[in-house]
Amino acid sequence: MKTLKFSIILLALVLSKSLVQAGSFNAPTISSTQDSLVAIKHLRVSDFKVLERGAIIIYQRQRPGDKLNLFKPILTHYFSVNGSDKVYLLTLENLKKIYRNGRPFEVLDTRFRTNSDLLAYDAIHQQYSVNYYLSKVDPS
Repeated sequence: MKTLKFSIILLALVLSKSLVQAGSFNAPTISSTQDSLVAIKHLRVSDFKVLERGAIIIYQRQRPGDKLNLFKPILTHYFSVNGSDKVYLLTLENLKKIYRNGRPFEVLDTRFRTNSDLLAYDAIHQQYSVNYYLSKVDPS
């Protein structure tokens, strides 16, 4: 009797999962604001530490941790384009949105695969790799 109940429940779960997956193909296209670049609001310069000035200015913000990360400080990195007053979260996607045309986009697309690659420090040139490569294609 228990195996019959289990089989019925298992069959119901499999069918419901396949119906959900089939329904996802018919889902309407929802436009999102994810394509637009959003600057950080309520910016206080005193909260940020400037790590490097170059083609982009790289900032770091340290916040106290919580129980989830065992109270270790949380480091978040931001950037602004040199000469701009808008500050954005340092992600590869955000950089590609800023440099969506031309050689800087190609460099970002070929040299960097993940967000953590953006924080790689080039000891030979004594600067962050992202600033090094962006300065070579877009000298400012």
